[in-house]
Amino acid sequence: MAAFATAEACDSNTALLASGELRALEPIFKIYGQRRSFSGPIVTLKVFEDNVLVRQLLETRGEGRVLVIDGGGSKRCALVGGNLAQSAQNMGWSGIVVNGCIRDVDEINACDIGVRALGSNPLKSNKKAIGEKHVPISIAGTLIRDGEWLYADSDGILISKMELSI
Repeated sequence: MAAFATAEACDSNTALLASGELRALEPIFKIYGQRRSFSGPIVTLKVFEDNVLVRQLLETRGEGRVLVIDGGGSKRCALVGGNLAQSAQNMGWSGIVVNGCIRDVDEINACDIGVRALGSNPLKSNKKAIGEKHVPISIAGTLIRDGEWLYADSDGILISKMELSI
């Protein structure tokens, strides 16, 4: 995906931007992981300070998908750590976007995966398996649905109703 650029995608898809079929997330995320650019179909997850369902999903075959986690914006604990990022890399996930925190930053930065999060916190999350998979979520000012496409690079994150031809 080296040739992909979100700025160019915005410039060449003004009609999709105007219709809302292509949306840019507010610039609230920090960049982690070795992949500065990543894309793929979205898998949504809604949890709050509990990462059991995050683990369940990242231990399944990623097949180039991107896990988008609505953690409610909580910065009180981490939802993804180094072990989960390594698992995601091994299982073929393209990236992880966390509306919340991560931990084990050095380990995550060593993984060949793209990660975006609000920040880092060394505290681990609860383990109650409470949350919802494959549901519409709203993060960074944007409604995101399971099966839509995410494109991320150093300029930002785009959500598209369909795969973009770049």
